[in-house]
Formats: sequence, C-alpha cells, structure tokens
Amino acid sequence: MTREEIIFCRKALVAFLFMVAAMCLSMLTSCSNEDEMFDRETTEVLPSVFSEDRTLYTDTEYLISKPVFVTNGATLTIQRGALLKALPASGQGKAAIVITKGCKIVANGTEDAPIVMTALIKEPGSWDGVIVLGKAPVSYEYETLYCGTVATDISYGGSEGNDDSGSLQFVRVEYAGAAGGAVTFDGVGRGTTIDHCQSYCSGGDGFMFNGGTVNARYLISTGASQNGLCFNEGYTGKLQYVMATAPIRKSVWSVVSCNGTGKLEVPSFYTHPVIANLSTAHDNKSHGRRYPIAVSAYSRLTLVNSSTREAVADDDIPVQLIGGQPGALPGIDYILINATREVSSLTPDRFVLDTFFERTDYEGAVAPDVMKDRDWTKAGWVRQGKKP
Repeated sequence: MTREEIIFCRKALVAFLFMVAAMCLSMLTSCSNEDEMFDRETTEVLPSVFSEDRTLYTDTEYLISKPVFVTNGATLTIQRGALLKALPASGQGKAAIVITKGCKIVANGTEDAPIVMTALIKEPGSWDGVIVLGKAPVSYEYETLYCGTVATDISYGGSEGNDDSGSLQFVRVEYAGAAGGAVTFDGVGRGTTIDHCQSYCSGGDGFMFNGGTVNARYLISTGASQNGLCFNEGYTGKLQYVMATAPIRKSVWSVVSCNGTGKLEVPSFYTHPVIANLSTAHDNKSHGRRYPIAVSAYSRLTLVNSSTREAVADDDIPVQLIGGQPGALPGIDYILINATREVSSLTPDRFVLDTFFERTDYEGAVAPDVMKDRDWTKAGWVRQGKKP
C-alpha cells in the first residue's frame, strides 16, 4: 500500500471506531419515553456544517459531537418525534445546534410526539443547546467569527423586526446550557414561531433572549442552574403562559432576569419584555431573601396577570413601579417595573393589550380551575422535575 492509502485507511478506521463507541455509549444510557416511542432504525453522527437544506427523521437517532452550524440560507427540518443526543465534548467546543443568520430551523413536534434534544451524559451543562441567530434589532450588534474546523459567521442582529428564523413547537432541550442558555434566541424576529418548548436541567439559563422581537407561548424552564428566563440586549418581544422553577438552592440567580446595560453605556433602546400569565416556583434562599424576578439598570419589565409579583433591583438604581387594573380591561392586572431612569407615563388606563395576547381573567400560567389532565405544564411532552 502507498503512504496515502495507509493514511486513508487509518482515518476510515478512526471514524468507524468513533461511530461504534458512540452507538455503544448511547445504548448504555437510560432510555426515555421518547426512546421507546419510536423504533430508531439507524444512528447517525451529524456533520459540523449544513450548507444545504436537510431533514432529520424520526427513525434515526442523531448524535451531536461538536457544534453543528446551519449556514448559507439553509433550512434544518426536524420531524415530529425525532431524537438528538449530544456526545461528551471532544476537540473545540461542546455540542450545539447553531442556526446562523438568514437560515431557519423547522422543528415542529406534537403533544404526543415531541422533538427531544438531550445528552448522553445526564448532567446540567453537558452541551450548549440550541442557538438561533436572527436579523432583528439588538441594542448592540456583534460581529463574531467562530474559528472551528470551518470559519463560521455567528453575528446576529439587524433591522428586520419581522425576521423569520423558522419554528420550534413541542421541543424539549435537556442538560444543555454549558455556555449560556439551553435555548438561546439572538436577535430573532417576530416572524419566528415559538410555542410549547421546555428547557430541562440547564447548566446555565433555561431560555435566553438577546435582543430581537420574537414572541413565544407555553414556555417551561425546569431546574436551570441560573435564570429560568433571561432577557438582554434590547429584547422587546412578548411571552404568554410561562412557567419557571427556581435555580438550585445555592445559586444567587433569579428565576427571571431582565437586564439592561452597564452604567457607562448608552443603549439605542431598552430591554423591555412583556410577559402575560407568568408563574414561578421559588423557595427561600439560604440567606433569607427570595429572588423570583431581578431587574437591572436600563431595562423595563411589564407583567400582565402574573402570579409572581416579587422583584428585586440593583441596589444603586432608581426604580419606578406602576400597577393596577386598566379600566377598559376588566380582569387584567398590570405591573410595570421601570429601571431606565426615564419616568414612564404608561399608567394602567393607558395600557393596551397587544393582539398577540389571548385574553385571560386569571393570574399565572394555568387557570386555577383547570383539570389536571388539561394542565399544559403536566402534559406528556413535558418532563417533570424534582423540586430544586
């Protein structure tokens, strides 16, 4: 054999052994309900780049060994009931699914066949998770190059508030959050569809929104090590029906965090999420204070029919609190937490309920009189967690 043939054979052998090891490790890990729901006929390790449209199928178990980038305007489609598993980190960067700017992810599971993205090592922060980069406005635009095996532009932000990055429906992301949020939306626009998504046991935040205008319904963050939901960089979207549990007991993090900028920086616009029907499950911390919601300088947070009202702000910033029931909206409870240093005149009577929201007459993520079998936070697609 020539030297080139020997090198080729060695590379082929290494690839084969890696595949066999990954399959063995996958079989040794405990099975979830989704593992048993479908007959996975094959196992496939995903490549580092999808530069053309690609579909991931229900009958295949997909292994993620490194960051996987969707580039060149491509769409990654994931079928209902599909299963993706992140392998332990090897080489540069932990496993992740990264949808770069101008690309789409179409991951539409169903209540009885959710899409599950998990890890072989069942520990928080075992992989990075799902990162979607869009063209919607952010208060600071980042131009960044990922220098892996293939240089990839991972910048985000722009001027397209209605930017469409695809859809995530009935998706559960487990044991992610190695470097931030288990599910991160960076400059994602309101043309994107997000509903019925869960972050389970994230090593960082559950859901992170960095700028953008994307809206979402039915989000549940269970057992994140840091914030259940984190808003930064001028995020101005809307959320409804949100449940988040407290970070681990020893953590100083809040369940919900709304962040502006540093004192010496002047943003082009403020972080201001509007959240309707929020519930948080939080316990007394060891030092005797509770932190369900934290608001920092140069940000605003509007709550509508939230069952959580306790909030803490940075000690050295002035905060304006406005609350009450709008006269034209009976049954609606309105709270504005304003930490921008600019006085807001948005009193309850001036508050207008955006057409995105469904009108409710109860506080929290679930109606108090709903039967257990109709409680969306207890549905089969949601993985239940232990009390943190």
